[in-house]
Amino acid sequence: MWERLVLWTIVVGLLCLGQVAVARGPDGPGPFLAAKTLFQTNTGYDRRIAIATDGVIVHRHGADPASLANAISSWQQQGYTVGRMFFADSDATNEYWTGKWDGVPHPDDVERNAAGEVVKCAGVRPYMLPTEGWIRYLEEMAVESVEAGADAVLPEEPLAHVSTGYEESFRKLWVERYGRPWEPQTKSLEARFLTAQLKNELYIELERRLARAVERRARQLRRDVDFVLPVHSLYSNVAADLVAPLGTSAQIAGVDGYIGQVWTGPVNWALHHYDSPEESFFASAYLLYDYFVELTAGSGRKLWLLVDPVEDNPRHAWAEFEQWYRHCVVAKLLFPGVDAFEVMPWPERIFLPGHSTGGGTPAPERFRVVILSATQALQELPRGGQWNPHAGAQSKNDPTQGIGVALADTLMWEEETPPRLQVTYGLLTPLVQAGVPVSACVMERIGDSRYLLRFKVIVLSCEAWKPTSAEMNFALVEWARAGGSLIVLGGADDLDGAPFWWHKLGHASPLHHLLAELGAANVDQDGDHAVGRGWVFRRKASPRRFGDPAVARDEYFPLVELGLAKSGVPGKLKTPGSFCLRRGPFIIAHAAGTPLELPGKLVDIFDPELPVLQNVVLKRGASGLYRDVSAIVSAKGGQPCVLHATHRLMSEEYKRGILRVVIRGPAETPAVVRLFTAGKTLTSAAARDAAHAKRDVQWQQDGSTVLARFPNDPAGAALEVRLK
Repeated sequence: MWERLVLWTIVVGLLCLGQVAVARGPDGPGPFLAAKTLFQTNTGYDRRIAIATDGVIVHRHGADPASLANAISSWQQQGYTVGRMFFADSDATNEYWTGKWDGVPHPDDVERNAAGEVVKCAGVRPYMLPTEGWIRYLEEMAVESVEAGADAVLPEEPLAHVSTGYEESFRKLWVERYGRPWEPQTKSLEARFLTAQLKNELYIELERRLARAVERRARQLRRDVDFVLPVHSLYSNVAADLVAPLGTSAQIAGVDGYIGQVWTGPVNWALHHYDSPEESFFASAYLLYDYFVELTAGSGRKLWLLVDPVEDNPRHAWAEFEQWYRHCVVAKLLFPGVDAFEVMPWPERIFLPGHSTGGGTPAPERFRVVILSATQALQELPRGGQWNPHAGAQSKNDPTQGIGVALADTLMWEEETPPRLQVTYGLLTPLVQAGVPVSACVMERIGDSRYLLRFKVIVLSCEAWKPTSAEMNFALVEWARAGGSLIVLGGADDLDGAPFWWHKLGHASPLHHLLAELGAANVDQDGDHAVGRGWVFRRKASPRRFGDPAVARDEYFPLVELGLAKSGVPGKLKTPGSFCLRRGPFIIAHAAGTPLELPGKLVDIFDPELPVLQNVVLKRGASGLYRDVSAIVSAKGGQPCVLHATHRLMSEEYKRGILRVVIRGPAETPAVVRLFTAGKTLTSAAARDAAHAKRDVQWQQDGSTVLARFPNDPAGAALEVRLK
């Protein structure tokens, strides 16, 4: 019986993980886009980090073709679909700029600061300017990825520093682009804007070229290889003084999807550039994820949302990481339109010894168990959901209310008065803290006529960003005329230079142009007026003031509420002070401003003991992820079953008093299972790995449930529990 069970474990596991041998043609979707869960590593297959996801991203920048192919193959042989990642922004092997690649050094292609010093990441890899030479170098790397058998190519972090631009290659490109002598980005607001604009354009060209190179080589080999962009959020880039094609990448042909890279570092970077007594890690994480959702919503492009349980900063302890991890997981699960995730990058920093993360690795066993418990939820989570499932019928409606804050990539191009995100977070964070799921309105997506229909109210301030063309303003005008409510806040804030498009049209600023198109006579005059079937609400006061919660509640919220009313949304602005969403059997919740009660019997997924709790109360500021026990027991007909398990639950079967469970997971981290006994008594528990070797089982019965713990196995460990 055990031999058949182990064989069945392996077969089911390979089918669930997805084999590289899946048939596909040159025009069909490959297995990578079908992967629900991924993780990222720079090593070949290692049992200790073999998280049982659908796919793996092998990050091997500059690897020779043979070692790259071996690394990719080592994971594919274990049933994973595999993508290859490399840095788009930096020369990690110092091969290109030193001349090792083509025999010609390229010292003028690295980013340099005002002192002429090379700007490096972690003091190791220099950041690069996307010159023709650097693009050709990466094209070769992309082609080698396809030839090595990768199912996807992922050029990571296509970004640059706005504070550089002193390299000789950039000065020449500036002259070619603008037809005038180069100016350092510190000379004026205009010079900074033009510096960032050019760097953005250079990275757009890099992405286009790499996408074409991948498509061309894949067609030659009659394979379908996906092209995916792993990118940081708009807000964290602003905080780090970086520029990258985000919204502006929406029009690049050949991009199949994005990985929205979020971890504790960027969440905190952004938060540190917002001054408010109600600063919130959760709110910052929520906003970073939201941007990626809006970047891709309705576009047909795949989106994976990443959560990193840790970061490289050695000053943080494991307890901090665990708390931040909870907030990030809950934040990203509150977007019911997304059901694909990168569960972590670099699991070696968590599961293997020898790293300084958190004070030393591997991470404490309790945190590793929590991570695998949450990963199981990510694997199962369905698309869609029901908001406020415990509220009355009238409160169960989607609470999004269609509120958007207009933003564009130029937010990264401008030099904003510190704190850099005061305007942007001032428009977004107070609403999130009130339990209002406000969204970014990505203005580069106005070419999609359906996109703006997502919003009933759009809030706009030109203080922190500028539209790149009159078409952005025209789109807002037409949207308002069709029935939307446009709230225009803050000053005109010109760039102190010429000629930008608004100057050519005879206006002092893009705000002057917008309000003129909307029929407003004076940009410095407050007032409300109808535009077609919609409304415009003009307030000249800066939204920087909304960092004060009292000002936000007294001035901002009533304005949003008025806009909703004029757009046909009855009643008051819904400010529950919390978020609660049911997705399948999972309850995702955050008590932003007020405590939150969650009735029923719930397994706490963030507790390594997987306890079953009755009527949970989340304290203010807390995040929680739970599995509804009642739903599971009901679905199983009240018989013994698994309530929750660490990743990855491959199968369960109850027959004639025996409950059999198969779990796959990394070696050296235990599998943990909470079982429902249906009133029966556990008499014995045994486990075996895929090689039929016995594994010790620790178990404890607690009323009608049992907690079992046993050594995991990447090939599958089978648990057999006898009940009577």
